[in-house]
Formats: sequence, C-alpha cells, structure tokens
Amino acid sequence: MKQPIIIITVFILGYLLAIVFRSINAILAPNLIIDVNLTASSLGLLTSTLLIAHAIAQIPLGLYLDSHGPKKVQITLLLLAAFGCIIFAISSNIYIMTFARLLIGIGFSGSLMSGFRAVSMYFKPENAALGNGIIMSGGQLGLLITSWPTEFMLNFLSWRGIYAFFIFLIFIVVIMTYYLIPKQEKIYNTQPISQRLAELKKILSDKSIWYLGPLIWITGGTHIGILTLWAGPWFHDVAGYGRNDVATGLTINAIAAISGIFLTGLVAKILTSHQIEILKVFRYILIIYILSWFPLIFLPPNIGAFFWIIIAMTGQAGILSYSWITSRFGLSLSSRANTIVNLGTFVIAFFVQWLIGVIIDLFPLVNGSEYNPVAYDVSFMVLLLMQIIALIWFLRGENHLKLEDG
Repeated sequence: MKQPIIIITVFILGYLLAIVFRSINAILAPNLIIDVNLTASSLGLLTSTLLIAHAIAQIPLGLYLDSHGPKKVQITLLLLAAFGCIIFAISSNIYIMTFARLLIGIGFSGSLMSGFRAVSMYFKPENAALGNGIIMSGGQLGLLITSWPTEFMLNFLSWRGIYAFFIFLIFIVVIMTYYLIPKQEKIYNTQPISQRLAELKKILSDKSIWYLGPLIWITGGTHIGILTLWAGPWFHDVAGYGRNDVATGLTINAIAAISGIFLTGLVAKILTSHQIEILKVFRYILIIYILSWFPLIFLPPNIGAFFWIIIAMTGQAGILSYSWITSRFGLSLSSRANTIVNLGTFVIAFFVQWLIGVIIDLFPLVNGSEYNPVAYDVSFMVLLLMQIIALIWFLRGENHLKLEDG
C-alpha cells in the first residue's frame, strides 16, 4: 500500500505544477498587462497558447505512454517545461513569450495523463476512478497556490521572481520522479509507431468517443478556460472587487475545484459500488454545472458570484470518463484513447480563453481601463449555448455508451 501512495503523491506534484503554470496568469494578469503592454485578446492568446500546446502533444503523448510508461515520459516533459519557463521569465518580447508558453504547454501536457497511466498500472480497477480523482483534486491545489499565496509573494518578488521559484520546484519533482517511481519492466512496446498510429482507428471509429467526447471537451474546456484566466478579471470588472478580494475569490474557486474533483471521484466510487453506472453520475454532475451558468450570467454580480463555487466544483466531471474509457478500450489502448479525449478538452480551453479576449476587445473600455461587463455576459452566453448543444448531443447518443457494445 505504501508504494502506490508514494507514486500517486509524486504524480500529484507534477500535475500541481502544471495547474500552477496553466492558471498563474489569472493573478499575474495586471502585472503582465503593464510590463508587456498586453490587450485583452493578446493576454488571452498568450495564456491559451499553453492549452493548444497541450492539445498538440496529446496524440504522441498517448503513443509514448502506452509504449514507455509514465516515468520516462514525465521526466522528459518536465525538463522541457522548465526550459520553457526559463525563456518566459527572462523575456519581454510577446512573440518569444508565446513560444515559451508553447514549450511549457508541451512540457506539462503529460502531467495528468501520466498520473492516470500510473493509476491504471498500480491500482485495482475498482479504485481507478477514486485514484484519478485524488490526482486531479490534488493537482488543483495549483489553483489555490496561484490565488492568495501568489498575491502575497508579489509583495516580495516580481512576477519573474515568482516564475524562478516555481522553476526550482519543477526540478525537485523531476528528481523525485527519477528516484521514487519504480523502474518499469516489460512495458516497452516494440511495435513501430506507424502500427501504433494505425491502432488509433479502432478508437476513432468507435461511436462512443464521438457522443461522449464533445460534452467532456466543451464543459471541461470552458471550465479550464475561465478558471485559469478569466475568473480573476470577471471578479474585478463585473463584480467590482479590489485586488485583494479578487485573490480571495480565486482562492474560494480553487478550494471548490479541489473538493469538487475529489468528491466527484469519491461519489462515483460509492455509487458504482451500488451498481449505478459511472456515466449516469457523470451526466447529472454536468447538468448541475451547465445550469449554474444561468445565474452567473443573468443574475446581479453580487448574487451570481456565489455560483462560481458550483461551477468550480462540478466542471471537471469529465474525469469520470477516463476509467470508463479504459474499460472500453483496454489497458493497451487506454492512454491513446484518453489522450484523444484530453486533446479535445485543451483545444476548447484554448478557444475559450482566446474567444473571450476577442469578444471583450469588441466592447469599449469602462472608466478608461476596465473591461466592459457586458462583454463578459455575451462571451459567457456563447459558452453556455455550446454546452447545452453538447449535452443534447450526448443524451441523444447514450445508447451507444454501453461497455458490452465495445
């Protein structure tokens, strides 16, 4: 029992750092806007570059996780992430910083999937959903770190100094991964890459991916897109919070996300032990998530702000699909199948972060420097409509989501 705990802790730390660098711009946005002279759309594009890099890396990531295992993949990618972070921290050129975010995104692209792969290797199948939930909820501590703690650090360090601190932590996790994760035996796949790519056809031709995927992609992508960038500006521009209150709002969101993801895995374990299908749990949680957008958009901000808590808690229910997908496609294809699903999530997250910035720039500034609250409402309504369409599509195809059909 001791070894699985050590393994899961190491992968939690890797994913935590991925979340830190994914969400850190939500608190550093005012500093970056002043230092690098960013508009809303350029801030959105700079930040979301990391997410599109995550997406680009998913297919090769799945191939190499299935053939080389999580240890080698995690170490290699974390070193690339550290290199990208160093470039970002020493640059003031928007193009070089964007390239650096691309490297960071590729470097952290395997943090969650490597952890899920480790769970599938070292945990019993009935504990997989809970194990995945523990990694994902533990990693969400990164959201907590990039709220009040980072705001506090800004009293003593520049944003570049904060980057240097987290770069140091990346190297610590690399060392832990090297020494604490067991050497993999009999995991190397001698099949050529062309053959492994050809096996993707089995996954892509399965109707379940195309009915299940869009709901995971759009809900998970919007959740990542707003929580890791636009929640902070929303608290300031729409709810009228000062900088300290913005940090408090982000802290509450982070706590809600952490507890929500852990409870999602725990509830799924309890309900499935009573013969309730995991995709039913998935469906009901995401319905709650989608409904929570209505008061956020249509109620006064002082009331709508409370619904950020529900949104933060429920938006990653797509995690429940990963153990289901592993059961459907088997362990040999599990990483490739799950990274295909992950790819769509990050594409949507990139699109969401960029699109909100574009829409905001279409509206005149308020008080000469603040983004227009109406722009947030318009952009959030677009996201809500996308999610409703995805939910309808999922419900229409539920008859294709039977394990015995695979």
